[in-house]
Amino acid sequence: MKNYYDILEISPEATRDEIKSAFRAKARKYHPDVNHTLEAEILFKQVNLAAKTLLDDTMRSQYDFAYGFNQKKKETKETCNSFEKKEEKKTYEDFTSSFYAYFRNKKKEKPQKNPKKINGQDIITHINITSSEAISGTSRKVNILTSEKCPKCFGSKFINGSKCTFCDGKGEKTQYKKINVKIPPNVRDGIKIRVKNEGEEGKFGGKNGDLYLVVHVEKNAAFKSLDGLAFIEVPISPYEAVLGAQIKIPIPDNGTKILKIPPKTRTNTIFKLMESGFLNAQTNTRDPLLVKVVIDILPQLGDKEVELYREISDIYKGDLREDIRKYG
Repeated sequence: MKNYYDILEISPEATRDEIKSAFRAKARKYHPDVNHTLEAEILFKQVNLAAKTLLDDTMRSQYDFAYGFNQKKKETKETCNSFEKKEEKKTYEDFTSSFYAYFRNKKKEKPQKNPKKINGQDIITHINITSSEAISGTSRKVNILTSEKCPKCFGSKFINGSKCTFCDGKGEKTQYKKINVKIPPNVRDGIKIRVKNEGEEGKFGGKNGDLYLVVHVEKNAAFKSLDGLAFIEVPISPYEAVLGAQIKIPIPDNGTKILKIPPKTRTNTIFKLMESGFLNAQTNTRDPLLVKVVIDILPQLGDKEVELYREISDIYKGDLREDIRKYG
């Protein structure tokens, strides 16, 4: 560790005036109001301790004796001047308090120029909504991490010369903030919704940033959107298509509805189930659900089932490909 003379950058023979002058220069350089680094905070404390020791005659003598400094005081001017003798008797506390008072008054007399305005950063977050909510609209409470000026030190990072413990010397406090955001109807996957002034706080009079919500519409394997209506594709067996059937159909937001399939239904036929689709935000009712039926067979057909299909093929005399043969 540097000795007190090295900290103040003076010689061991320095006079009180030289110590005071060195102290003023160092204190101005490392004062927490003008230098906010951690290194400056440490050096400021060392400068104070060095000046406190060397400006006290008894403490200085003990310090010089303990560390072997051969002090040769230059007291010629001080002994010839009674005013200077009176100044010598002032304690370290008197000197530093008057110095810091002077320092504060100078700051008030000559305020710093207004710093450049810094606009707050935008915040981007992601939310997921269902396909039903994408059609009808919804709302979400989002929890975002924001930074605001420390309410204790007001952004200065220090309180009474010491690091602000409330913000840990950062000058700002981070906290989570809940915001209720409305999602309009008919939004697309990947769309950005802007919420003004809900981003990072601006500094020195700068504007707050904005909050951007990137909307992700959850991919539902069952339901899609067709012309703004809920759409689902459902497989049916050949005998259901020929004979007709009543089958259960899932609907958005859980639940099921019964769909009546008439006899001799062809594949890719689209049916409309009323009031079974997405919720319409304007009418507060459910739109129709479009159901497309596709004829399919089970992969694990038994021998008896295959034999029955063979019998049908022997009976069946029609030709489904008659219309396309004329183009061959």
